[in-house]
Amino acid sequence: MKMKFPKEYIKHGDFVLHSGEHSEIFYDVEEIVTNFIYFRELLQQIPLSNHYVGILTGGGLMAIGAHVRNPGSKLSLIKGEKLIGARPIGEWMLIDDVVTSGKSLENAVRIIGSVPRRIFVAVDRRPENKNPKVSSIFEL
Repeated sequence: MKMKFPKEYIKHGDFVLHSGEHSEIFYDVEEIVTNFIYFRELLQQIPLSNHYVGILTGGGLMAIGAHVRNPGSKLSLIKGEKLIGARPIGEWMLIDDVVTSGKSLENAVRIIGSVPRRIFVAVDRRPENKNPKVSSIFEL
């Protein structure tokens, strides 16, 4: 079940997003993970996986939390064009904080060289959930 995005973490102004797009609204997932209650709820929504790959910064923090919750799993992070940690073999899950255009997800798949079993994000800002299809935690 999707949770409503907490109003106190929605910022209004003129923002340039990681995708390069401009927006008057910013969903601050990085700040949410500093709140224990919201972070715990967020982590409980992330399914178990053999290998978590998080896109830094927000997706990386979420992946680290999921990995700690599932100690038998492996963890890798993507920072820009670099893969930190082991390249996933077999089934793996890609995690990001917010998807606006899908470019960072596509870049991660290109860097790793294989398609994840599942892509998990906190917020999907796109009008349609496709290319790539993701599971999101919050509804807007």
